[in-house]
Amino acid sequence: MRKGALAGIVTQIVRVATQAGSVVVLSRLLTPMDFGTYAMASPVLAFAVLFQDMGLGYATVQKEVLTQKELSSLFWVNLSVGALLALTQVALSPLVGMFYGDPNLVALTSAMSATLLLSGADVQHLSLLTRQMRFWTLATLESAAAITGLLTSIVVAYYYHSYWAILAGSLASGVVLASGAWLSSGWLPSKPGSVVSARDMLHFGLGVTGFNFAEFLSRNADSVLIGKVWGATSLGAYNRAYRLLLFPLQQVTNPMIRIMLPTLSSLLKEPERYLSSFRHAVLPAFLVVLPGVAFMIGTADTLVTTLLGPRWKEVTPIFIGLSVAGLLQTTNSPANWLFLSQGRTKEYMRWGFFSASASILAFVCGLPFGPVGVATAYSVSECLRTPILWWLVGRRGPVGHRDVMKVIAPHFAGAIASVAATYFLHSWLVARFVHDLWDLAACFCLSYAVSFVIIALFPVSRREIRRYVPRFAGRQLR
Repeated sequence: MRKGALAGIVTQIVRVATQAGSVVVLSRLLTPMDFGTYAMASPVLAFAVLFQDMGLGYATVQKEVLTQKELSSLFWVNLSVGALLALTQVALSPLVGMFYGDPNLVALTSAMSATLLLSGADVQHLSLLTRQMRFWTLATLESAAAITGLLTSIVVAYYYHSYWAILAGSLASGVVLASGAWLSSGWLPSKPGSVVSARDMLHFGLGVTGFNFAEFLSRNADSVLIGKVWGATSLGAYNRAYRLLLFPLQQVTNPMIRIMLPTLSSLLKEPERYLSSFRHAVLPAFLVVLPGVAFMIGTADTLVTTLLGPRWKEVTPIFIGLSVAGLLQTTNSPANWLFLSQGRTKEYMRWGFFSASASILAFVCGLPFGPVGVATAYSVSECLRTPILWWLVGRRGPVGHRDVMKVIAPHFAGAIASVAATYFLHSWLVARFVHDLWDLAACFCLSYAVSFVIIALFPVSRREIRRYVPRFAGRQLR
């Protein structure tokens, strides 16, 4: 468990670093129009990816006993669906260009379909590594893929200054991940056969796919609406704010799902150990990410212009509008571990559709006020949904409502305190004309220090901290 958590932390750090590097460097090499154009085509690919995976990767991890025949059946299903979706996306790409009135989107949307073939070929190999709890292998593969993708995008953008650089990085990352998964897992599929043997796993995957479909709607409806009503430049600004805050957070939660799904699934018959493992995992997951989010919120005005450059000033109010959603999405991420590990995929799917409906309603309400209105309305909807989510999660299973409060509350309190402390320090330093980099460095350190102190005030958190620090430091926390 500790090794898995450490591997997850390493992967999170690499993902955050590469995402930040991508946002910072590419924003200086490409224009808002480039990012807006790519963002217009992205929902089509995201929609196809939902059905390419079909939730079968999670089914492979969660199943107690798995045979070669079942695993091979799922591999061929994933690969076949990926190929079919790739061809369908190519065929439908002219409609994307017609919808936005931009012929450049036809070629871009068609080229994006290549990523579907890559992801279809590695779903089961990555899931097998997860099932075997080879977390360091997964961390190495994902880190190598992220770094390769970043470097590829930077090189292509430097020489060609085109949105094609973003796709080039995505393809390079996919090639590294797929080839690494095949080589590392050592597993080869058998010849295609009947999928009847994997019927139960397909049923499990259906619930996950339903949730992913709802998630797709909530994650892409804002881009579609802004692009259609306000144009590519406004969408480009919104996309940069989203990529700077929310997208990295969504990326770093995936490694933790991979760690916690096999761990918690294996403990379903031991409720005490299940709850204990849940508590152990929350500390490293939140302590790495939440203070960083708090720092970004408290220093948003300086952070955006420092990272992206002065021409991206319009991103700042959008970034602030999304900030509450970013904070809550991070604290809500463990709910996915509990739903999936307990096999509650029908509830998971229903929650997904409810959440998506609320998000889309918020987008529509905020749309007349531009990208800032959409971002702010999204954060408001996240505030309203969060209590409902945790009520649903805690009403069944080994982790009850009181357990959720004991585990989540210290970290949320620490994040709120860090936002306040960082904001006041930042304002004080700005008033004294301190250099931006020194300002950001001081606020970054303060955010993590305040979070740690607040978290350590809670007895439950102190017990978990002692598991990850040397014994002499643990004694000082008593």
